[in-house]
Amino acid sequence: MTQNGRSRILVVDDVPESALITKSLLAKGNFHDIDIARGGHEALRKCGVPEAGESDLQVVGGEVDYSLVILDIMMPDIDGLEVCARMRLSPRTRYLPILMLTATNDTELLNQAYMAGADDFLTKPIDEIRLLARVRTLLRIQRERERRALREEDLKVQNAALRQGQAGMSLIDPQTELLKRRILDLVISDCRAQDRPAAIGLLQVVDFEAYAALHGEAAARRLSQDLARRFQAIPAPLNMLVVANGPGSFMLIHPGAPQAQALEAWNRRACAAVEEAQIAHGNSIESEHVTLWAKAAWAGPHELALTADALVDTTRQALLERQ
Repeated sequence: MTQNGRSRILVVDDVPESALITKSLLAKGNFHDIDIARGGHEALRKCGVPEAGESDLQVVGGEVDYSLVILDIMMPDIDGLEVCARMRLSPRTRYLPILMLTATNDTELLNQAYMAGADDFLTKPIDEIRLLARVRTLLRIQRERERRALREEDLKVQNAALRQGQAGMSLIDPQTELLKRRILDLVISDCRAQDRPAAIGLLQVVDFEAYAALHGEAAARRLSQDLARRFQAIPAPLNMLVVANGPGSFMLIHPGAPQAQALEAWNRRACAAVEEAQIAHGNSIESEHVTLWAKAAWAGPHELALTADALVDTTRQALLERQ
């Protein structure tokens, strides 16, 4: 399943016509979520990178959730080399893929681009096939880097557990193969440290306990596994995470999201996918089939933990009142 529609790309070019050409070429490759920055300072602000003399806390309105930056080298306010170098110094954009654009094949300039931290470069005028190939390759490498980092973190936790003689410390839930709730807590902590807001959501199987009572615990586990597989097949923003939250319960978090709309839309797709599957329930007053209760909210970095707890509490109360 293609990831293109979910990849948010920032094009940085001080020439409006050139930026629009790049955007149109990306659209031909089914990349439609494109932002444009008219110069280096605007690019840094959009990415949440502090300028000289600023701290991370002073950056207001940073998006921080781009999948890739396409960066022109020659710009009047601050050139692409310096923009790239500043991004590599910021924890928020240290590993963000950067594709440089240049109007020259000057070897020294290209060496400087790589030294500044660029991942790849293209010369102008831009060739559509080469541009799309470079973009897809960099996105693929970034996704693999993220998966590898998660696996490495999981191994660290498991190794620590072995050293301490503890069990069950894996970051992956063995029942659903989704991330454990611990990951949600880590992401919330990271958002607080980086002063990033997030959208957060909850999906709960309606009358899950009643389903388990009728069909047995083994069938309830199989239901959770089936739902997890369906969730994983639904397109989502690259940095949105789905975690196993408990029996018949799943939580989602979208770090850096400016609002909850994208997560709410994903929730609706998840509910529709479960309804279309028409999984027999047999012990619910809500429906003869398995259904989901979905809630979502947006919160600032210091309210995320309370918001997550509130989602769980309000969902539990709402489902009790419907009985």
